[in-house]
Amino acid sequence: MIGSYPLNESVAISRSRDKLRSLQLLSRKGIGLPITGFASQPQDIPDLIDMVGGAPLVIKLLEGTQGIGVVLAETRQAAESVIEAFMGLKSHFMVQEYIKEAGGADIRCLVIGDKVIAAMKRQAKEGEFRSNLHRGGSAALVKLTPAERATAVKAAKTMGLNVAGVDILRSNHGPLVMEVNSSPGLEGIEQATNKDVASQIISFLENNAKAHKTRTKGRG
Repeated sequence: MIGSYPLNESVAISRSRDKLRSLQLLSRKGIGLPITGFASQPQDIPDLIDMVGGAPLVIKLLEGTQGIGVVLAETRQAAESVIEAFMGLKSHFMVQEYIKEAGGADIRCLVIGDKVIAAMKRQAKEGEFRSNLHRGGSAALVKLTPAERATAVKAAKTMGLNVAGVDILRSNHGPLVMEVNSSPGLEGIEQATNKDVASQIISFLENNAKAHKTRTKGRG
């Protein structure tokens, strides 16, 4: 065990990088998620689109990172075309409802242990719906609600991660987790929050290692 986490860290990291597996695990724990669907046959496309509430909707390649491979289909026809193209390329993808009320913004929560130690709101640039900083998004300090804080910690614990970046959307029905990242970038959140996140991670890992060593000695 690592701290209070039941998973081996390497297993946890591997799971977090598998977007489909991640969503399955989070869903089982009752964590809020955008409505998400998967399909492998062209005849399933109409039902898939209907399941997530129709257009506009978001289509994501499972292998994509930093907003790459994420498409906003604003019409049903566009959605069908993109899905058919991904299927034709044998790509693995998922379709999610578009959370309009989020306004092109999400919240990155940096979780260490059982606490959110920093959080920033990422806002997409004009004409773009992806809020990733690598795609020109801006970042600012944000105050979390108790529900958002609890959701981020629960999501990280569910994935078995001691350190994680949890991306949340603010929706009309509460916080929705988009992704749990096992290797979150620190530059953006340190600048937005003016916190030395890296040092806090190092301190946590050092203290955790000492505690583990003490428990191991006690068994000797």
